[in-house]
Amino acid sequence: MAGKHLTGSQRVTELQIKIDELQTTNRTLEQHIAHLTENKESVSNEVEILTRKNDQLCKELTEIDKLAEQLEKEKEQALNIADQELEQAKSEVRQQQKTIDNLEVTVKNLKLDTSIAKEQLDKAATELEEKKQETRTINLLLDQLQEDNNRLSKKVEKIEKAEKKSALVNMKGRATSPSKLDSFVKSLEEERDHYKREAEHLRKMLQGRSSSPKRSPSRLDSEIKKTVRERDELQHMLTKYERHMAEIQANVKVLTSERDKAIMLYERAQKEITKLRKEFMSSSKTPKTSSTAQAILKRVESERDSTVSDLRRMTTERDSLRERLRVIGTFTNPISDFLHQHADQMDKKSELYCMKDTISSMESEFKILSRRAAETKDELRQQKSECDSLRLQINKMEHSLDEAQRRLSLKLNELQLAQEKIARQENKIDEQSNQCLLQKEELTILQKTIAELDKEKDNLLYNIDQKSEKISSLESSLALKENTIQRMLREMEESARQSSKAISSHEQEVSRLRRQMDEISEELSRTGREKETVVQENLVVHDHLSKNKVEIQTLTHKVKDVQNELQDVKVKLQGAKTDVTRLENSLAFKEKENRDLLENYRKSSSQADIWEDKVHKLEKEFNSVKLDLLGAESECRRLKERVDVFELESEQQITSEQSYKSQINTLTKSVARMEEELREARSEKSLALSDLASTRELCVKLDSGKEMLNRQLCAKTQDVEMLQQELESSHSEIELLRKQLASERISVKNLESLLVSNQDKECQSQMRAQELDSELQLLGERLILAESKLGTQSREAGQLRNKIAEQEAELDITRRQLSTERFEREFAVKELRRQNFQATSTFRRTPSPPRRLTERSLRSPERHTRSPEKSIDWSLQFRNY
Repeated sequence: MAGKHLTGSQRVTELQIKIDELQTTNRTLEQHIAHLTENKESVSNEVEILTRKNDQLCKELTEIDKLAEQLEKEKEQALNIADQELEQAKSEVRQQQKTIDNLEVTVKNLKLDTSIAKEQLDKAATELEEKKQETRTINLLLDQLQEDNNRLSKKVEKIEKAEKKSALVNMKGRATSPSKLDSFVKSLEEERDHYKREAEHLRKMLQGRSSSPKRSPSRLDSEIKKTVRERDELQHMLTKYERHMAEIQANVKVLTSERDKAIMLYERAQKEITKLRKEFMSSSKTPKTSSTAQAILKRVESERDSTVSDLRRMTTERDSLRERLRVIGTFTNPISDFLHQHADQMDKKSELYCMKDTISSMESEFKILSRRAAETKDELRQQKSECDSLRLQINKMEHSLDEAQRRLSLKLNELQLAQEKIARQENKIDEQSNQCLLQKEELTILQKTIAELDKEKDNLLYNIDQKSEKISSLESSLALKENTIQRMLREMEESARQSSKAISSHEQEVSRLRRQMDEISEELSRTGREKETVVQENLVVHDHLSKNKVEIQTLTHKVKDVQNELQDVKVKLQGAKTDVTRLENSLAFKEKENRDLLENYRKSSSQADIWEDKVHKLEKEFNSVKLDLLGAESECRRLKERVDVFELESEQQITSEQSYKSQINTLTKSVARMEEELREARSEKSLALSDLASTRELCVKLDSGKEMLNRQLCAKTQDVEMLQQELESSHSEIELLRKQLASERISVKNLESLLVSNQDKECQSQMRAQELDSELQLLGERLILAESKLGTQSREAGQLRNKIAEQEAELDITRRQLSTERFEREFAVKELRRQNFQATSTFRRTPSPPRRLTERSLRSPERHTRSPEKSIDWSLQFRNY
């Protein structure tokens, strides 16, 4: 028993020593708790200040969101306006293509007209040659007719002589019965009357022609048709006359053959008669022969009478034919004489009255026509060259349009892909925000459960109030750290929202967050290590406060440095503004130069219109010349002996053509000079356009520089004043963008007016194509910048996600550490309770510790009730955020 008592007394003494140690530790813990309460109050004040700042920042963030939405709307409006302008440009390009097609059609029509005119000229030349040949053939026919008339007259004279001889022999008997010769003679008389009528008709026509005045070009076609008909009728008459002359010649040949036969028969009859007389005289002695001779004589006498009658009839027919031939000769001779005389008179009259005027007019008209033909050829060549250049330009424009459409399609596809990526990223951000909210809700739930567990532990563990207060203080510090983590998360989200404007600031913030996270992790490890020794925790807290002060001082120094840098940036911005004004002045000067060039182009276009009017006038004159040529052809029919004169005139015209060719060469040289001047003007235009493109690229570079400066400002401005300055800079940028948009709209309107005024001109397509290319390049550069921004934002979002995952992992580690610490605390509490129960069984309780415990227990629920309320308030604020 004594040994047991000794062992119990030893245990009691050990327990008392432990109790004393615990009391000392409790006292030290109470002092530390007092310090912690003071620190807690200061921290609560700081938390209130931070909450106010957070509220202000939330408001400012809402305002920034509104401004960002406005900027997005303005960007969408600008994109819509750009799309409309592109559609307008496309419609204008289509109109230009239509006008170019119309011009090609007109050029084709002009070519066809020129080819038709050339063909008509060739036809006219061929017709002139044919008519000259016809006049020559007519002259030859007239000569042949004269020769035929002479030959016929000679033959008629010979026939008359022969008939006179035959008439002297056979003048006794004449027959009165009609024969074939009478019908033939009647037909000849009828034909004679017919030819007399036609000759009178020809006389009237020739007289009418000789007395006909000059005809107007409007009646030339009808007169040409009439002359063609008259020519055909004359040819028909000549053919008929030739046939009639051939029939007369055949009839004369038949009559001569019949006359020769009759003469031969007459001679035979005379010979037979003489023979019969001789026989009769010799045979008159016998009676038988007498009867036979008488019969033969009667028969011969009857035959003689018939032959005599035939001879008389033939002589009458011969006389009638002779008379008719004389009449025909008298008729044909005056007709031919009349025709020759009339032709001579017409030649003389035309030579005296008409040929002078006609020759002078024809010479002048021929010269004019040659000049016009040369001018039309030159103009056709120029038009062909212009058409070829227009075709090349059209092909180039179609090339550029196809490339622009392809680029637009590619850029549209890229925009769609970028929009899809943005939508995906927004969805991912929404999912991450939802996950963050769920995690925050879980944190609030965990905080509530921790508070409830603390309450239960306070109710159960009155003896370990100091440790519970220490744990609550640690939990409050953890809550503050969690709040700081949440604040940092909020700042990270804010930086993620502002990542489109401040890409460089994210890296600094990330580095700062990493440092803070490292500090937080170090602080958590320190808190885990310093749970064993509270004194070390106090020292660490003091060190942390001193570090915070040092950091505040460093931050103030950084703020001052940033302000100085902002002042330097403002000075740089002023210099950039001066550069921008200088560039604007240069742009205005280049616009003036472009206007001067456009005025020169208008002058050249007016000259082109004048040349087109001249071409139309030349076409009209060419048509009038065609009509004059037709009239000349009608007059050339009358001209027979002027071929040599025309040949001389043709030689003169050849010399004039050579002179004209020399003039044409001079004109071609002048045209080449003009083309060189036009090329120089076009090269100047291209240089001006390249200068404009370079100035635009400089503006884009300045804009990119401005954006980089703004990003640096956004990165270096983290406080409220810096945010206000950023807002002012953003407002100024928005105003600048609006001014730029207004200036671009004004420039676009001016360009549209210029393009509308120069729709039918060549430079319109080039200018528009170049402007479209420049706008497409600007849009491409903007798209590239947007894609780069999106890429940087996606990278930053990925980095932020990784950081959030690391922070979550660190939170899980801290939770595990807390759970292990709670488990160790519960285990220590159980051991202490067991030891206390053993101590209470042997010794008395002291009254003072329960009071303290009760007071502390009464205090502890209030404090613990405060902590969940604050945690709930923080969770509500985070949800509202």
